[in-house]
Amino acid sequence: MAHIILTGATGTAGAAILDCAFRSPAIAHISVLSRRPVKLAESQPDKATVIIHKDYTTYPPDLLSQLRGATGCIWAQGISSRGMNEQEYEKITVDYPVAAAKAFAGLPKKGSFKFVYMSGEGADMDGKSSFMFGRVKGKAEKALLGLGEEMQGLKVFNVRPATINPERRYLQERKPTMQDRTSTLLGGVFERFWKSFVIPTPKLAKVCLDLATGDAKTMRPSSKLLRTSANMLCGTIRTGWDVRRTEIPKGCVAKRDVHGEGQ
Repeated sequence: MAHIILTGATGTAGAAILDCAFRSPAIAHISVLSRRPVKLAESQPDKATVIIHKDYTTYPPDLLSQLRGATGCIWAQGISSRGMNEQEYEKITVDYPVAAAKAFAGLPKKGSFKFVYMSGEGADMDGKSSFMFGRVKGKAEKALLGLGEEMQGLKVFNVRPATINPERRYLQERKPTMQDRTSTLLGGVFERFWKSFVIPTPKLAKVCLDLATGDAKTMRPSSKLLRTSANMLCGTIRTGWDVRRTEIPKGCVAKRDVHGEGQ
């Protein structure tokens, strides 16, 4: 059973990942890094620990000691690029996860450390995208994959979901917003007409957990998923399931908080 680290637990993807992790027999403990309390984690104090952390560019020894033994991290923290200048967006999108990957690589007592980065469809590692989102996400992917090559024992997986479909499931402590309803509506339309451009949150959560726990060997051979660092496109995330058809843990639901710091 694995000890994993999760960021962005109050966002769409992060909350779904946390909820699925509670139900996964492969997960022994989840250390949640957050700037504020995470209500969803409070319901499972035996399996989750919330560590309030304000500066994601630095990881002091006392923090790393609390994370010692962790073998994977799912970096679901993020922010919309709308209304941001590129320098600030790059700090959050590139500098934060790169600093974390460097700090976490030495946490396992043995074996490799798996770092799963929540990127997005349209990320451009060549930096030629006309969209700030694509350029900056691509820069983060490239930097993280570079670390995976440089640092022995670090494996990086960049997952690129396109439209994330919360499927009418939201965090219970607030009423659904117009953005929640719009995401569900668009997700439903894409599910019908453009499946490769939408990913339901339970499926996204399952893939991220498989990668973070080292269970990537169960992905379909057709996904061409490398056993080392790799990028995963939205279509691959949808179809890259266990050849033995491992099911999503019962009760695994997607919960969304558009005011959270996650995806």
